[in-house]
Amino acid sequence: MSVNGIGTTGYPAWYGTRKAESSAKGDFGANVKGAAGAKNVVHITPDALFSIYDAKTGESANVYKADDYSEDNPVYLVKGMDKNGNEYEQTVDVSKVNPNSCSYTEMLALNAHTGNRSDSNFLSMAIMKDKASTSSYHEKTDWISAAYALMSDMKTLGNWDGYLRYGKWINDILTFCKGKS
Repeated sequence: MSVNGIGTTGYPAWYGTRKAESSAKGDFGANVKGAAGAKNVVHITPDALFSIYDAKTGESANVYKADDYSEDNPVYLVKGMDKNGNEYEQTVDVSKVNPNSCSYTEMLALNAHTGNRSDSNFLSMAIMKDKASTSSYHEKTDWISAAYALMSDMKTLGNWDGYLRYGKWINDILTFCKGKS
């Protein structure tokens, strides 16, 4: 049986298909390290609660619970690389984070604290960083407004899964923030 002429006389099923393969062989890692414009070493660690990397700025962040973390002392440690390629380490007490005016690193710690660490949340945080148009992980901005703007975009696009995901994220963050007041 053929569909729309595929496999019929004159139109064999294999016509126009071929395996796309580069003739250049080599070590993928070496090619990536030698990529033009690569200036930072990326430090993403599998033991972090949440890890993220921004390919545009070269920044990275890994969120860990601090050694003295407790429910009464919700302190996180954020380690990574800044946009200048310098390693940094920041302590974040999420009970003091204001999501209407905080840095991305503070927002990542708050995000991890509220349990938002799934793969879809990783994407949400990356998109939110782009939407906020901040120049670095350490610049303060209003993350709740950025999330509401993304919710509006998702509604316009008819992406109801995205709309609900940002709505849940906002609710999780605001519920925690109201509880700490």
